[in-house]
Amino acid sequence: MKFAYAVTLNGTEILQECTYHTTELLENGMKRLTFPRGHCDGGMISLELICDQDPENGVYRCRLEVRNGGDKPVRVSRADVGASFDAQALDLRYFHSDWGAEYSPRSHRVEREFSFGCVSGRSCKGFIPYAECGTEEGCCALALAWSGNWTCTAFPWGESYCDYRPWTYCCVMGLTDGAFFRDVLPGESFTTPEVYLSQAGDREEACLALRRYYKKHLSPLCEALFTPMPLEYNTWWPYEDRFINEEVFQKNAEIAKSLGFRYAMMDAGWFGEETEGNTWYEKRGDWDKVNRERFPSGMKAMCDKAKSMEIAPGMWCEIEAVGRDADLNRTHEEIIAKRDGRSLGYVCFGSRAGREWAMKTVERILGEYGAKWIKFDFNLDPGFGCNRGDHEHGAGDGLYAHYMGYYRFLDELRQKYPDVVIENCASGGLRGDIGMMSHCAVGFLSDPDHTEFHLQLFWGALSFLHQCCLLHFTWSEVLQTHNCGVASPITEDTPRSKVDYMVRAAMMGIPGFSYRLPQMPEWVLERFRELGRFYTEHAAAFILKGDAYRLTEQPLSGGRGERFPVFQFTDRESRGLVFAFRLIGGPDSQRVQLKGLDPCREYTVSWLDAGKEEKRTGAELMKAGVAFEGLPEEGSEIVTVF
Repeated sequence: MKFAYAVTLNGTEILQECTYHTTELLENGMKRLTFPRGHCDGGMISLELICDQDPENGVYRCRLEVRNGGDKPVRVSRADVGASFDAQALDLRYFHSDWGAEYSPRSHRVEREFSFGCVSGRSCKGFIPYAECGTEEGCCALALAWSGNWTCTAFPWGESYCDYRPWTYCCVMGLTDGAFFRDVLPGESFTTPEVYLSQAGDREEACLALRRYYKKHLSPLCEALFTPMPLEYNTWWPYEDRFINEEVFQKNAEIAKSLGFRYAMMDAGWFGEETEGNTWYEKRGDWDKVNRERFPSGMKAMCDKAKSMEIAPGMWCEIEAVGRDADLNRTHEEIIAKRDGRSLGYVCFGSRAGREWAMKTVERILGEYGAKWIKFDFNLDPGFGCNRGDHEHGAGDGLYAHYMGYYRFLDELRQKYPDVVIENCASGGLRGDIGMMSHCAVGFLSDPDHTEFHLQLFWGALSFLHQCCLLHFTWSEVLQTHNCGVASPITEDTPRSKVDYMVRAAMMGIPGFSYRLPQMPEWVLERFRELGRFYTEHAAAFILKGDAYRLTEQPLSGGRGERFPVFQFTDRESRGLVFAFRLIGGPDSQRVQLKGLDPCREYTVSWLDAGKEEKRTGAELMKAGVAFEGLPEEGSEIVTVF
């Protein structure tokens, strides 16, 4: 593998395979490779590809810097970073993504130029900004740290370029979308979003390195705040904004506390005036107006009441969005993102005034009201972004400026409120790229949460994210039909094995629960309590601080993919925790080889449900593996390897 980039400057396209560099050992232990190049276009333009490698896991953080040393502006309209491979063939793996279809796998044998990407303005609506390049020598995984539009392009080197080499392939990623451009003024520079590269003998090894890198260098999650790991209650799916009120929230929060939950989240429905036919969507932006008809005591009283019950309150807010009927459209017209004079329905964080308004608004929620968890949603497509002439950005880089401003806003918020959990959400999982997740403690995987689909999402997200940031609900009670048409997945007659199956799947990350808890059968609440105790006891070591291994291929919703998926987690003492799930149509048994254990150590292997126990060495477990038998369809098992 060699590093490569593609950049377009003033309409001239430059493709560069990097073959020489300077090397520097940084104070943080990283090794920096710098690949310099000069380009003359009426003045000197300096191009530097900078790649910092963590020697512990081998992952590179790569970005291209364009410096204008001339006396005229330089227009950058493409700036993609990636790698080239001397190989007989290049096989591309990637994920299609849309609402309720996130992390749907795709593959392509590269024979001519091929690209995929996003033009919706939300990084994961269309495809996930991630790719795996497979050659005869192994796998290179690339994760783009960008939350807006982007393109991934793969091609044989000799097809379109004069430097013909029949067995060289290239794959680059960047914020190119056909509309983006940035005018770099004399004496200024422009730096691309980072691309994280991991190369290994196989895809799982490459993905493991990215997970470790994310946890070590990128995750802003505070381990002290998440020790013990939290269980979260959320009001949304069983009540939405139609049936939620002050009393309903308090009753559910009280039960959640009794079950061992640490957070109770008030989702949409708390803000805006009560108007017939006017939903949360049309009122977004008027966060200063509390719905006093539903919450007569106000939000501070609601948060104080939760704290008095010793459960931390959370609140939902779509801080970027502006609904059609929001007064904000008139009172703060100057901060509204517009394209060609037409409102795009969001606050432009590329404007200083927009960022200042957002900070004051959120400080009311976190400071005055006292929320300890804030769920930032984003339920619209900004497209190519704002091109107003009175904001602090140009005509071609409004979306770029918005996301750079939003990242800055999130970082400032974390510094002001270090004890608050910031959750990323965008119509579920439509903006869960590694860039956004380096500014938020946790990320919501998707709105639909039936267990088979959850396992698809969790497996896919582990391609580049650590399990400690992956939040999803157990199979929710809903008012709509999106969860396989099942409104109430848990009833008095639901088998205990199926309840375990639903909850254990979410226990591999951060579990959220969205039910009418006062109407839940008592035996189910008791089972939630028991499963929660197990999670609280083990999650800090294995989920927060440990490694994850995908021991099988990806399960897929709709009865496809792996039907008996198994996941393993190891802690820093090389102990193992193994979760197995038999889906509908799954085989009667499954055997998997474990990973990451001490080969010389004798372990006690215990099947929690089967009640079986045996002594095995780490070497035996990693060679012969463990077997799962006797599980019902929609059943699960946990094995401890201690």
